[in-house]
Amino acid sequence: MIVSSKQLIPYKMLPIWTKESLPSAVQQKHNTKEGTWAKLTIISGKLSFLTLNSEGDILHTDVFTPETETPFIGHDIWHRIVPESDDLECFLTFYCLREDYFEKKYQIGRTHSEVLEMTPLLTTSSQILDLGSGPGRNSLYLSLLGHDVVSVDLNHDSLEKLEHIALNEDLPYAVRTYDINQANLHGQYDAIISTVVMMFLNADKIPAIISNMKNQTKKNGLNLIVCAMDTEKYPCHMPFSFTFKEGELKDYYQDWDIIKYNENLGHLHRLDENGEPIALQFATLLARKK
Repeated sequence: MIVSSKQLIPYKMLPIWTKESLPSAVQQKHNTKEGTWAKLTIISGKLSFLTLNSEGDILHTDVFTPETETPFIGHDIWHRIVPESDDLECFLTFYCLREDYFEKKYQIGRTHSEVLEMTPLLTTSSQILDLGSGPGRNSLYLSLLGHDVVSVDLNHDSLEKLEHIALNEDLPYAVRTYDINQANLHGQYDAIISTVVMMFLNADKIPAIISNMKNQTKKNGLNLIVCAMDTEKYPCHMPFSFTFKEGELKDYYQDWDIIKYNENLGHLHRLDENGEPIALQFATLLARKK
């Protein structure tokens, strides 16, 4: 994926280094983590930036001074730094894409891939309900994009963390403690999302929950649901309270325009007896209300 610097935002700035305090690690061959770009800022003095191959051989040398426009350094670039003056002062800033920001800065998980795929379909300043938001990996990203997000969850600690992050980032937020099993949502929304949540809900409440979601969605609004399945080919041995059967989720939305539906194989973080991630089918639906 080709990334423009305009797509990147800073998430961490390191302390100022001098010639004496420049860490040995950056003076040796290294690179950044995947999804991270680094950018040097030279306050005074100068340094050499050596671009290397994987064996450590020098491919190119640049000299950076305060007047230099330093590049964004991706994870695929091996490099090392050499101080070139006694008055060197510099610092390093780490950047990432918006969808990685809250994971890298607050370790709350990356924005769900299906939410990223949905966002181009949203109108400006959409009203969105995140049903089972947790600490906000989806809510905060959508708020960062300028949407009006309501985050509901039964876990008070998760909502408290979301609120703390939103305040720290000066983002608007609305959090509510809510038991999804009550199927008692109010208000009208341009989009309601529920990613990897329904398998923790009461099985007999799912029809009412989905009906409530649909009723509280505006005309032309979106519903996004991702949930584990229990199928003959990939039976679910996890202690989930609910899983979808084949075609079940799609049937709930036959009266809507189904933009995307699949029952693809996915993997849990938990490992099986062979040390491999547990494989499960997941029902994924993105639909628009007619």
